[in-house]
Amino acid sequence: MNLDQHRKLLWVVLSLYLLSNWTSMAGMEIFGWSTFAIAMCYAWRNRTSQYAGEPQLKDFGPFIPWKTLIALYVIVLLGLAVNGTETADRLYIIGSQRWMFLLTGFSFALALAPPSLKGYRIFLIFASVIAIYAVFQSFTGIDLLRPGSERAVQRLDVRHEIQLWRSAGLFGSPMGYVYIAGMYSCLPLAVTMLAPGEARKLRWFSIFTFLLIAASLVTTYVRGGWFAMLISYALMAWMTSRKLFWSVIGAFIAGFVLLFTFMIQFRERLMSLFDSHYASNSDRMNLWKMNWRMVKDYPILGIGWGENEARACDPKFGLDCNASPKPFTGHAHNNFIQSLAGTGFLGFAAYMIFISFFLWLNWRLWKKIPADLIWARSLALACFGAQIFLHIGGLTECNFKAGATNHNFMIVLGLVASLSVLEKKGLLRKVYASVDLKTWPKK
Repeated sequence: MNLDQHRKLLWVVLSLYLLSNWTSMAGMEIFGWSTFAIAMCYAWRNRTSQYAGEPQLKDFGPFIPWKTLIALYVIVLLGLAVNGTETADRLYIIGSQRWMFLLTGFSFALALAPPSLKGYRIFLIFASVIAIYAVFQSFTGIDLLRPGSERAVQRLDVRHEIQLWRSAGLFGSPMGYVYIAGMYSCLPLAVTMLAPGEARKLRWFSIFTFLLIAASLVTTYVRGGWFAMLISYALMAWMTSRKLFWSVIGAFIAGFVLLFTFMIQFRERLMSLFDSHYASNSDRMNLWKMNWRMVKDYPILGIGWGENEARACDPKFGLDCNASPKPFTGHAHNNFIQSLAGTGFLGFAAYMIFISFFLWLNWRLWKKIPADLIWARSLALACFGAQIFLHIGGLTECNFKAGATNHNFMIVLGLVASLSVLEKKGLLRKVYASVDLKTWPKK
């Protein structure tokens, strides 16, 4: 196999991986690690720069925070060694940080096989179909992959004469769907914001898909996802233009008034935020208090990554697992508290440096990409919105730890790193040269 064939194979496997990101955790693992292996093999074969100017693995040094990632991994291992119990699942904990390797592989792969406007057309169709299916679930409660089960498409816990369900997409989880689809919703929104007025088909198809995805996010009834929508979309608009920002705020207000006035399920779900006796709220408060006690007992290295879940019923952390009804246990339902409890203040500092680095890198990239490279700027703007979406949602859900969400988040960060490398090497215009947007999708 020559290098051209190798790159084509990488493109095929990466494409299959991107499709599986919306559909199958098994597909993510299979095609994700296949992408990593093929990309690393290509990096080894082309280490002598056979293709002049092509990105090399060494070019990613300044654009991936290697030292911080290594420090975080060491902290996880030390926390396990020092504070882990005999029953700790050491193999799982050691493997739980594998996302660092995926980030490296995806960054390199996306530089060799960058997203194209032709691929964007496939994305719009694919995302629209899944969004329609998710909205369909909300009104029917039907999960085609899990017939007869309410575990995935859950009944909405508000009383009304019309029964609704919480959209779960193909993953069987409203939480999983809202943060995966939420991150990807930023792409058609970015294209809508940046595409020139004469690119009518591109803009209309993009806004149509965005509205479908946004509707499916609303019907998940994940309140943290709703706030993530508000903040990420508004920030994207602010970065684009102040006029657009106020237009987006106006659209949010209009949409909120309509939903709050005419959709009692939306109104009751939103107002439950202020009900301290609402199970979802009280469960989170108890988990946060329990995890904070763990932080105070193990402030430096944490109790051990994932051990906050396994040791939740330890009486010294204040959660009575013998109570009736049995209290809710599990992860901290907050990325930042989860990091503090699991890895202590050292691990938390490393995590914050890691996510802050990519936000800064993304902002720097946004400022450097020329205004006429509409597609490249759209990708950069979408990546920034996607990062904000996950971090805002991470205030009420441990979405960084969730395998499916984490896979998709590594694609977002990998795209930021790949765009940065191409910009640094002067290849951005060559790779993302503007096409005739007026005739899209034909060209």
